[in-house]
Amino acid sequence: MKKFLFAPFMMNLGESQRLSQIAQRLQEEGYEIHILGKNFYPFLFENPNYIFHECLADEHIYSEERYKDFFSFDTDFNFLTDEEIKEVCNFERKLLNEYNFSAVFTGYRLSIVVSCKIEKVPLIWIISGAIHIDEIVQNIEGIVPNNMNYRLQSEAVKNTLKRVVLSYSNNVKSWNRYLQSEGTSTLKNSLELFTGDLNLIADYSKFYMFNNQKEYKIVGPILFSAPKKFLNIDNKNKKILLSFGTSFDKEWVQQFIEKLPNEYSYILTTCGEKFHLGEKDIELQKFIDFKNLSDKISFAIIHGGQGTVYAMAEQAIPFIGIPFFNEQLWNIKKFSDFGAAFLMKKEEDIKKIISTFTLTISDYQNEMLEISQGILRESSKSLDNVVKEVVQFIEQ
Repeated sequence: MKKFLFAPFMMNLGESQRLSQIAQRLQEEGYEIHILGKNFYPFLFENPNYIFHECLADEHIYSEERYKDFFSFDTDFNFLTDEEIKEVCNFERKLLNEYNFSAVFTGYRLSIVVSCKIEKVPLIWIISGAIHIDEIVQNIEGIVPNNMNYRLQSEAVKNTLKRVVLSYSNNVKSWNRYLQSEGTSTLKNSLELFTGDLNLIADYSKFYMFNNQKEYKIVGPILFSAPKKFLNIDNKNKKILLSFGTSFDKEWVQQFIEKLPNEYSYILTTCGEKFHLGEKDIELQKFIDFKNLSDKISFAIIHGGQGTVYAMAEQAIPFIGIPFFNEQLWNIKKFSDFGAAFLMKKEEDIKKIISTFTLTISDYQNEMLEISQGILRESSKSLDNVVKEVVQFIEQ
């Protein structure tokens, strides 16, 4: 029986739910499924047939205190010490050698990328199309310092920026030290950390074009799936959803709450954090079932995580997007470019933005409805597409 190892960043809900659905589907197809890491969300990776492997070093690396270190606009991926990299990668490499996996799946566990590179194990990324070099150059404001706004006026400028990105490796120097110590070729740039032997793009096909690039395959959105027991919302009046993922800055969210206009009612997903609400009409939910929101909220204010933007699109819910990290900016831009969302900067006045947004909300709703229909069509086949591409990949 062929075996697959799934190595997600367990604390990231969006990534984990996508990989969880793929694992379930491949298990149903008859493959042996192994999971690396301790399950952070009890409703994911629920299958008694899975074989779990836990790395002891994960406990002090993948913690709530260090969560924000893993995501940053400055794209510095040297967030582990040399000793931590050595400890984690040595464990992973031993696991890879022991089980002879047909392939490894990941979505943001960077250590497994390095381990697979050393041990020459096929690696499959489940990823956003925003990570492709052409998208990064087109949206360079997501990664340059202080959000400086570059206007790309010509192909020459784009090509220059591309060369800069592809030749810069200082932001992965800690990983390169380990690779060098193990006698393996080093990473030329940070993008190599996010490039597998097969890259499955879990996005709407109209958002991205990867013609004639066999390493990149668009499989369609893998929509959010959460247990309904987490949903308990008052349905008397429609509210505004506030959802900032699992990696939000609690202090920023608290300050943001205080700036919200009082005349609206809100629902805030907290992930278990505590907030002072003052006189604001805010209903708190630890987690929420995104599949049953359209009759309860008028629009959303979100961080722009891949899973969340598609959850909004699934139900044709327009949103105001406030990105915290680079990929979130790019995700929001895809919807704002189609007129289905509004891209807001952190420093902008939320009261003014909400006032302007609500005046033309019907326009946003109409554009989101059109996008939603295409996304739903593609998402109904996304897991089938994953299986097809994976089977073809491991049999070639």
